[in-house]
Amino acid sequence: MSPPNTPKLTVQLSLSSTTYSYSDPVPPTLYLSVTSDAERPITLLTYNTPFHPDSGITQDCFPIWDLTTDSGVKTTSVRINRLPLSRAEGSGDEQYFLTLPPSETTTVSTRFARGNEDMRPLSKADAQREREEAERNGTARRSIFACGVDGLEPGHRYSVSVAKGKLMSFWWVWGTKNDVLVDPECREWGLDNIQAEEAHLEVEEIVDVEFDIEL
Repeated sequence: MSPPNTPKLTVQLSLSSTTYSYSDPVPPTLYLSVTSDAERPITLLTYNTPFHPDSGITQDCFPIWDLTTDSGVKTTSVRINRLPLSRAEGSGDEQYFLTLPPSETTTVSTRFARGNEDMRPLSKADAQREREEAERNGTARRSIFACGVDGLEPGHRYSVSVAKGKLMSFWWVWGTKNDVLVDPECREWGLDNIQAEEAHLEVEEIVDVEFDIEL
């Protein structure tokens, strides 16, 4: 039997609202809708990729461009030193294995702002004032760089995209998440204990999304 063709992914980026005002404590939601053209399920490792947007939003996965000034926006980038990823069922890493059923659309999402729900988005100017006050008081402060709508400028129009460099190479296998995960007591929980596919997944061009920031 000949091996199956390498899957091609179609991805749609969207926002729950393309206009945001800082008077609203709740930011828009960013969605990625993914469809595989494979004839059977595949499972992706989404760590540090756009397909795990909760972490991807602080991993340079969603660049923002200021259309008003025609310039890039510096966004928050977090680097984490961590243990090797685990395939153990019930571990914190289970969330990073995403199964794409054949010819069905799977949608993942995140707040289009910092992950802390108690931290409401602020404009760039208000975020700067907050940082200055936090420095005087010696308290924790948010990053000096934008994250989603947090840290942008009212009256400006922006676009958000999916970083092409983050789509160049994926760890993936044929089968479902259940085929990948192992019993928590299993000693062979590492990624090196399972043979990933060598072929690179092809991802079709993803259309950017434009949005406006208001006071």
